Amino acid sequence: MRKTRIGFTAAAVGMLGVLAFAGIARAEFRIAVVDMQRALNECDAGKKAREQVKGKFEKAQDSLKREREDLDRRKEDYDKKAIVMKEDERRNLEKDLESRALEFKRKYEDFQRDLQRTDKELTSSIVESLYKTVQDYGAEKGYTLVLESSSGALLYADKSNDITDEIVKIFNSNPHKSGGKGKSDE
Repeated sequence: MRKTRIGFTAAAVGMLGVLAFAGIARAEFRIAVVDMQRALNECDAGKKAREQVKGKFEKAQDSLKREREDLDRRKEDYDKKAIVMKEDERRNLEKDLESRALEFKRKYEDFQRDLQRTDKELTSSIVESLYKTVQDYGAEKGYTLVLESSSGALLYADKSNDITDEIVKIFNSNPHKSGGKGKSDE
């Protein structure tokens, strides 16, 4: 019984020590949260990059849409005429349609890859500059920790800890930092 009481007392004293340390540690920690995706979307350089990607997307999308409509029209014609066609003619037309469909699929996939590459090229330097801005701001304001909220790893953060708006303001007011360097800027 005496060993149990000593063990319980030691555990209670240990818990109090941990709680006391946690209280001290909590007072020393300053934690902030930033939504880097939102910062990228809202900063001037990010908006400019998004407009460039959008322009490229719309231009290529129109071309792909015309090709898709042509392919659909050819398929409809084939479906209507296939019954009355000779076997060789039907097979040749089927091969042609398959070839065109594969070519369209390749072009579409190439377009998707190119769009992702362009987006990455235009935004990577902006993101790097945003990270530097966050680091500088965190150090200047005495934050112990700045967490990224758009990654999905952060389950909860009080909105009063969100510094995204401040980061965007600072980033936009620093033109030498916010100039994303992509293909179109060279």
